[in-house]
Amino acid sequence: MKKIPIIFLLSFALLCLFGSFARSMSLVEELEPPRSGSAMTETSLLDTDAELLDGITLFMGVFLPLDDEMDGIYGNMFTISGQYCLNMSKSIDLLASVGYIGSGGDPYYDVPSFSSGESSTIKVFPLEVSVRKRLALTKDPVGFTSRGLYVGGGMNYIIASEKTPGLPSASGGDFGIHIFAGPQIFFTESLALEGEVKFLMNEVDMKFEDEKYAITLSGLVIRLALSWYY
Repeated sequence: MKKIPIIFLLSFALLCLFGSFARSMSLVEELEPPRSGSAMTETSLLDTDAELLDGITLFMGVFLPLDDEMDGIYGNMFTISGQYCLNMSKSIDLLASVGYIGSGGDPYYDVPSFSSGESSTIKVFPLEVSVRKRLALTKDPVGFTSRGLYVGGGMNYIIASEKTPGLPSASGGDFGIHIFAGPQIFFTESLALEGEVKFLMNEVDMKFEDEKYAITLSGLVIRLALSWYY
């Protein structure tokens, strides 16, 4: 299991290197001196530079589990994550993020299949790779801000651990998928406020000693972020 996240991250790193190389070659071609009979305007050059922006983002928000048992035990969970954006074209971004979702269980929750005892705890670490489509931004007619929307989706690998009083810690991991959408508001050329609604579709097989059970980690993530593009 430990090898899977490493392979997952190495695959993304190789994809990033390939994307950077391809993008660099594309820029070289675009910035080559014009051939006879052709011309490149200063405006088109500036537009090309402005479009290619990588960035880093810090998200904070809440995870709302859709599974009744997960909701009954843990309710809404706090989530935080960091994201790296590799711009691939004028409207396409490749994203990689590492996050944390965690909560303590309801000490009074008790059903035939589970008792949280004094208080169970869960920790979830999503590793995600996504592709994002940025829609056209609209310039604010009054100020300097611009507004836009984005949509995307991708795959993730969930690493989860759960501790119930009186039992050994359980852990597990598995792949899943996600889709998301949200707005972008640029205050400057580099600083943006972003909001996002993400739908996670995951089920993880947990194991402690010789016992196994499954937990459903499908749900909605609602979060806000500050992003810095460079």
